[in-house]
Amino acid sequence: MPAAKIILLTSEPSPHLESFCAGLNVDIMTGDYLRGALPNEPKIFDVVIADDCLTNSLDTYATLADISRLLKDAGFLLTQFFNARFIGMLESLRRGQFPTNEKKFWAKWDVVKLLHDAVYKEIHFLPYEKVDAKNFPHLDEWLNFGFDNFSDDLLTKIWLVKACKCEAEVVALKEFFSENVRAELSRRLHRIEYGIDVDENISRLRELCRREMIFEDYLRDFIAQVVCHDKAREFILRSLILGER
Repeated sequence: MPAAKIILLTSEPSPHLESFCAGLNVDIMTGDYLRGALPNEPKIFDVVIADDCLTNSLDTYATLADISRLLKDAGFLLTQFFNARFIGMLESLRRGQFPTNEKKFWAKWDVVKLLHDAVYKEIHFLPYEKVDAKNFPHLDEWLNFGFDNFSDDLLTKIWLVKACKCEAEVVALKEFFSENVRAELSRRLHRIEYGIDVDENISRLRELCRREMIFEDYLRDFIAQVVCHDKAREFILRSLILGER
């Protein structure tokens, strides 16, 4: 993304960092985002890269919620975490060796729950650091203990995470038209769905589609996402697209 506007938040600015960013479209700011040093404006970033928000934050949920607030509707967070189910960790625990550093460890399902609670809709995982099963001859024992190795979870030390504010099928709906246009479209559809001034709202909806050049495929997908009741959805489609009543 050569035209991207980048804001780099660092707790310890250095001449090396300034030299590295020279000539790039980067604003360097000083602060610790894990302790609340984040902008106040909502929905200003397309992407936030915060590699240690799951491992070093004092209040992980609050940090994730703050980042979610900063992301645009179609934005996403990129981060990572140390896997609590990694076989190396399990072997250490069996030997009575416990982690003594300050980093947090998570299981994938805990991360999913945490991100969902912080209003992220779609979550993807990618192994970042994996080990070879042949280096752990006791793997079968852990499997017999009941530790499932789904997606090679037991062999993955670090997971990368992409957490999206909305589901992939909704992203396109939010990227085509402005928030104000989508809000007006949604409001008119809900009024028709619940029988409020139906003729007037159909007329206004047609005018909105004409004025903003909302095309049929987009309108069909938007109706499918917004309108809850099947009969209302069919009625709106017939009225707006097929011209029937």
